[in-house]
Amino acid sequence: MSKINKKIAIFIIFLTLVALWGLLVKVPVEDTKTPDPESQVAGMTIQFKDGISESEVKALLQNYNMTRNYRITYDTNSPEKYYIMADKDNWSDIRRELVKEMKEDKKDWTISSPADVTRKGDYYVLPVSEQATLDEKFLAIMDKYDIGAKKFVWCDIRFLYSDGPLTYWIPKEDAIRIKNELEQNENIFTVQLSYLYPPYDPTT
Repeated sequence: MSKINKKIAIFIIFLTLVALWGLLVKVPVEDTKTPDPESQVAGMTIQFKDGISESEVKALLQNYNMTRNYRITYDTNSPEKYYIMADKDNWSDIRRELVKEMKEDKKDWTISSPADVTRKGDYYVLPVSEQATLDEKFLAIMDKYDIGAKKFVWCDIRFLYSDGPLTYWIPKEDAIRIKNELEQNENIFTVQLSYLYPPYDPTT
């Protein structure tokens, strides 16, 4: 076999091997699908304890990795304005007395759903109505256990696209991590996630 024929044969074998390699090896393709709207979190509503200032809120949040720039609206309006903090040792007695008085007088002092009661260390945090804070019987029960009604401070967080004013989102996994970390802080009772729906494209 001549040298030219050998070179042609080697070249053909090389091309064959390249073709086989192309069939066997899958080149990764970038996933360009739009994320599920239910996995996109546009912001958070944070329930702070009574008395925390706007500057304290900002300083507190700087200690957490929020993954993206955000905008804060301090002390927003919310249906849940007032709360009481009851020691775990007195919680059952306080709850029983409140329920008893509400049934007898047909008053709406509290939200009775267990989901609305937050455990914070050795205390239970119970949202109460504004009506309760003005009711003499309610106040008498509070005086008996040496506790008073306080006011929630609600703050709204909206994630931003880059450094501009447009709102954006973070993945649900990051949002849940941030939520869990924030709720460990003694100044925060609950964190509610605001999901983006429908998906928002800040470039359009």
